[in-house]
Amino acid sequence: MKIGIVCYPTFGGSGIVATEIGLRLMKRGHEVHFISYALPERLKLEKDYIFHEVDILSYPLFKYKPYTVVLASVIHNLFKEGKIEILHSHYAIPHAISAYLAKHSTKDLKIVATLHGTDIHLLGLDKSYKPMLELSLNNHDALTTVSNFMKKFISQHYNIKKNVEVIYNFVDPATCGMPALFLSFIDLVYG
Repeated sequence: MKIGIVCYPTFGGSGIVATEIGLRLMKRGHEVHFISYALPERLKLEKDYIFHEVDILSYPLFKYKPYTVVLASVIHNLFKEGKIEILHSHYAIPHAISAYLAKHSTKDLKIVATLHGTDIHLLGLDKSYKPMLELSLNNHDALTTVSNFMKKFISQHYNIKKNVEVIYNFVDPATCGMPALFLSFIDLVYG
């Protein structure tokens, strides 16, 4: 399977989890395309990977660069070029919204979002984000979150009609890899 993974490139939890998922999927024989505005920190330890940088044109009219739109275009182009079949976005703002825009432009792209924390219980509640966040998440093919607390929070504060699967963040101190529970997530989402 050809899988795109969108994440923030920093040392934060969502970026590390996303990168580890991609690396494990690669070991299982999938073609994984990492997508971000910079190379994820965890990938700097690896040799073989496919990375697509979201390069935003600098234009004097923009006070802030339009990352969400450019990311959606990168996703759209990767799908149209046959490089990805499914996209897994980590951290809802703006990644899930960009995924929705790309899906809307292609129809056949499958999109999954993992909702990590502050994207939902802090930023997403703001009235400037919430309507578009709800729209995009209700149009994803699958949604996951990292805890039962987050799942309950989502059901109490958002109008999300889709089922949200709980997949806990993972640490396997013996191997620094993923435990069996998380491998079942990979099978559930990616088949």
